[in-house]
Amino acid sequence: MINVGIIGLSASDAAWVSRSHALALQKPALSWVYRLCAVATTTKETAAASAGRWGVASTKAYTEPSQLANDPDVDLVVVGVKLPLHYEVTLPLLEAGKDVFVEWPLATNMDQIADLQSAARRGGGRTIVGLQARASPVILKVKEIIDSGVLGRIVATTVVGWDNSLLYLPPRFDYEHDARNRADISTITSGHVLDALCFLLGEFESLSSSVNCFFPQIATPHHKEEVNRDAPDSILVQGTLQSGAMASFSMVLTPPGTPSSFSWTIAGEKGALKLESNNINIQILPPKLYSYGLSECPDSNPSWKEVHVPEPLHFGQVGELYQAFVDGEKVMGILTDFDGAALRHRMLEACLKSSKTGTRQRYIA
Repeated sequence: MINVGIIGLSASDAAWVSRSHALALQKPALSWVYRLCAVATTTKETAAASAGRWGVASTKAYTEPSQLANDPDVDLVVVGVKLPLHYEVTLPLLEAGKDVFVEWPLATNMDQIADLQSAARRGGGRTIVGLQARASPVILKVKEIIDSGVLGRIVATTVVGWDNSLLYLPPRFDYEHDARNRADISTITSGHVLDALCFLLGEFESLSSSVNCFFPQIATPHHKEEVNRDAPDSILVQGTLQSGAMASFSMVLTPPGTPSSFSWTIAGEKGALKLESNNINIQILPPKLYSYGLSECPDSNPSWKEVHVPEPLHFGQVGELYQAFVDGEKVMGILTDFDGAALRHRMLEACLKSSKTGTRQRYIA
């Protein structure tokens, strides 16, 4: 049995960590091997409420990460707090030798990430970063099709995403409007999707990027006054993959007048795949998958055909990471450790540098 402690677990079932982690761990496929045994929040009151909701002993309701780090009964600690706190919360856990699961992004800058990598090596615990799109059944189905060779050589891929809600979140998400926190569209959702792209098709040989803030002030239904912001609300990445395929990626936050949508096409010499959704967060809500030109029988009038994909284990598709952590990776690369996350962060920093300097960038030595 793997004993789990979660930092930032709310007593509310509607919160992200509650829905995607705590409830997933109650699924039969996971509950036989995982046990939620400790929680940590910012106050005694919220910790007690969380422990009561999730069946954790009151003696395991903590208010400091160090208390979890020093608890010999805890094997795996999940860091589910907002991004600016990841570094300070995670460091003592690593130094105590705990296995640690940190939500994506790992930290706010490369210096912090390097420190966490070093601490993980010293502590010796296993690490996971929540880039769960890799473990999504639909992404694994795409990988299966690509690896079968039925598409032939991949020649190009294009991702286009629009979202009309993420600019207008309640005040508890205001930290995402501050560019210094690196908790915006250019890192969070784009990081998830770009990571899935690279998992399927390989890394970029080189890239060019444009990162912009089109909306420095916004009015939301949750704020009395306009919100000032300097964080990016759009990112464009274009480049050549190491395989030689061309890649184009665009993610844009918009006012409510533009409908949210997501479309990702992967074109091969013999056929193509397309993923479509009305939500850009494919790591949470899997898109539909369609194929073109892959019929065994010649078709004089080919069209896009939906491909059957198994349902995820649970909302958010995080449960698949827990499965791979205990059962092993059925497909290599499903799990991303701190070193793998650092690679993705280097890619995103290359995008930011390209945008600032107007130059083409490489992020792999």
